[in-house]
This record gives sequence, C-alpha cells and structure tokens, in this order.
Amino acid sequence: MYEMETFDTIDSTSAFARRNLSELPDRKIISADVQTAGHGQFERKWFSSNKNGGNCYISIVLKPENIEHLDELTKYSSLAVAKTLDAYGFEAKLKYPNDVLVNGKKIAGILAESVFIGNTFRGVIVGIGVNLNLEAEELNMVNMVDIAATSIYNETGENVDKNEFIARLLGNFFENYEEFLKNGIGKIK
Repeated sequence: MYEMETFDTIDSTSAFARRNLSELPDRKIISADVQTAGHGQFERKWFSSNKNGGNCYISIVLKPENIEHLDELTKYSSLAVAKTLDAYGFEAKLKYPNDVLVNGKKIAGILAESVFIGNTFRGVIVGIGVNLNLEAEELNMVNMVDIAATSIYNETGENVDKNEFIARLLGNFFENYEEFLKNGIGKIK
C-alpha cells in the first residue's frame, strides 16, 4: 500500500521529498524523528523534538493520474488527522486551511505542495506534523502566530507510541484515498 523511509534527523521531510521527487514512487512516506528546518504555511518554522517518545513528522509523496481534486487534498488530509486523533479520545476541530485543533489549541499542521515542471504535474507532497509527546516547556518554545499549541501528552499526561500513531494516520489517509481521487471530499468523513 505504501513504503516508508525513516530518518533520525533531516532538514525537512517535505524538502527531502521535493529534492528526490523524480526517484520516489507514488505513496512513498518520508518520516523523521527530528527536522532541523521543518516548516508550515508561509514558511513558519515547525518546532521539532524527539524527546519523551517523539512526534509525527511525515511527508506523503503522491503521484495520482487524476489531479482534479488536488485543491481539496489539505482538507482531506486534515480529516485523516482528525479521525486519528478521535481514536485517542479527542474531538478534533479543523481550522482551515491547514490546522487541526484540540481544545482550541493547535495540535497538527498540514501542508500540501504540488510540484509542476512547466505545465506537467510531477506530484504532490503532503507534509503532516502532529504534536504527540511535546511537554509544556517545549510547547512554550513553539512560535505559533495566532494560536496556542498543544500535544496529546500535554492534554492527557499519557505518552503516545509514535509508530502506532503514524500507522493509524496512514491507514486513515489511504482508507478513502481512491474514492477521494475519483470524487473529491464528497461524503468522506
């Protein structure tokens, strides 16, 4: 279904995917324990830590033939993150275009970047960062422009198994992916 490559430290999973896009297959997952230059929308730095069990820093490389619904990919990805968080007992809310909130605080960010060479579509890279095990002092270092940040650990006091979370997230992402490519968001929840 997908193939994953994991790095201990990398500049950015999305930057790596962009640099190597021509060699990477469809549905390749790039994961990292720490990103030294991870970023979100408007190049805002995404704080990265592997302490306390680590966090989710992944990029999904997609090379679909049908790109009709790519403009909905960030929303689709947000729904997959929210569904995953629901399994951990949270009622996640989406703050479009690319944030996922828990208890009014940002817990995840999604950034989908399409790559074209001229008018030729080469792929899209979906970067997903989810704060799983950040502690309070680390959250204080997170520079969110308009909203406070949180993590599952901060909300519950419980550590989350990063690999289990990522596996659930990818399962939720790919569960309706083919339907999404054909019909867009539609009735997908």
